[in-house]
Amino acid sequence: MNGRRLAFFLAALALAGGSVAGCAAGNRAATTRQSRAIPVETTVVKQGTIGGTLTLAGQIQASTLTNVAPKQSGKVVQVLVQVGDMVKAGQPLIRLDTSDLESQLRQQQASLQVARAQLDKAKSDAQNSSSQASSALSQAQIALQDAQTTYNRTKSLFDAGAASQQELDQASTALQTKQAAYDAALQQYRTAAPGGDPMNQDSIKVAQAQVAQAEAAVANIQHQIDQMTVAAPVGGVVASRAVEVGEYASPGASAVTIAQTDPVKLTVQVPETAVNEVKPGMGVRVDVQSAGVTGLKGTLARISPVEDNTSKSYPADVEISNADGKLKPGMVAQVTLEGLPPVRGLVIPASAIVETADGPKVFTVVNNVAHQHLIQIGAVDSQHVQVVKGLNEGDVLVVAGQELLGEGAQVTVVQPGQAGGSGAAAGAGQSAGSGRGGGAGQNGGSAGGTRMAVQNGPGQTGRHGGAGQTGGQGPSGQPANGTKGGGAGTASGSGQ
Repeated sequence: MNGRRLAFFLAALALAGGSVAGCAAGNRAATTRQSRAIPVETTVVKQGTIGGTLTLAGQIQASTLTNVAPKQSGKVVQVLVQVGDMVKAGQPLIRLDTSDLESQLRQQQASLQVARAQLDKAKSDAQNSSSQASSALSQAQIALQDAQTTYNRTKSLFDAGAASQQELDQASTALQTKQAAYDAALQQYRTAAPGGDPMNQDSIKVAQAQVAQAEAAVANIQHQIDQMTVAAPVGGVVASRAVEVGEYASPGASAVTIAQTDPVKLTVQVPETAVNEVKPGMGVRVDVQSAGVTGLKGTLARISPVEDNTSKSYPADVEISNADGKLKPGMVAQVTLEGLPPVRGLVIPASAIVETADGPKVFTVVNNVAHQHLIQIGAVDSQHVQVVKGLNEGDVLVVAGQELLGEGAQVTVVQPGQAGGSGAAAGAGQSAGSGRGGGAGQNGGSAGGTRMAVQNGPGQTGRHGGAGQTGGQGPSGQPANGTKGGGAGTASGSGQ
């Protein structure tokens, strides 16, 4: 009998112990979930007024980028510029090998000399032929005049009865002979004169054509040689160089890129709420912190009439004088447009925004759960932004601690100034101390602070349980107590 009672008692005790253990485990799970909640600060999204100024950001760009490629293929024999050099329009940049072309040029120049010599000979032959014909004509004319004189004298004597018929006939025959000789000499002269002899003229024309062809060949090769020196089409700064001595360059492949950096430009995205107030020609203020330059005056040169589908805003180009060259492409600049009318809408602190590759993002809280929202920004001032899409009035917006959040994260809302200060670690037990910057628990996840603690003391093992919970950072090196199971473990936090 006593044995049966003992067995029943032990079974009841085991059942009760299991219930107690189950309750303890449930309490520990709830405590763990609570300790893992990330502390955040929040505000309620409300209507507000923002305006007067519009602050936008953009990257400095060269006003133009000119890719320079050779017009002929060849081996690079000389590089005349380095990246960062200032160049003027027409300045040589690189030179390519011209040895083959120079050999061809010498051959064509020799052919040109031969063609010119042949032309000179053709002209000389024509000139000699003309001179000979002229001399023969002069002699025939003299002979004809003598024959005419003899005939006239003989005719007079014949009429006076002093000359016979035979003498007159002889004089007449001589005159006719000289006349025929003169006519032949005249025809020869006319043929040999410039433009007279078709054969001479054809020879000259052929020689002239050969000269012209040789001259064209020389000019063509010389032009190719000139193109083997690649010159800058515009002035600016050498932004990049893609060739080295010994490499081959060819048309269509950029060898040097020249950036025109005075003026420079940048493109900003004007929200649709302000696009009708922003006009080309407006003066703007430009600040470039990385260059140590503030208060520059720029001009809004142009604004697109078409909305950008990605940003849902209107691209606008701003031009800025850069005579001293301090503004470099790639630097981030802040552009401020003043004198704009105020805009009313949903206004949130700019510090609440988390920048992502997909665009600006914020977090709201519903039932201690964080939810992310991509937003579209409208008007902007130094501390606030207008949200035109992505939030609703009355949303609970995270304004501190949002950098640690993801979609669905568990959060706990704390008072201002505490979002980064909870030292509660996600271990098995709760730390009694709170540290600045959020201590990391040894036996659990990281604490929900904005910064991780630098040092943590190791928890001592509890008397009746597992490892003690690591204590949070004490403000002055005070110990923090951790508990786990049925035993208390202590850990000393180091003050920072």
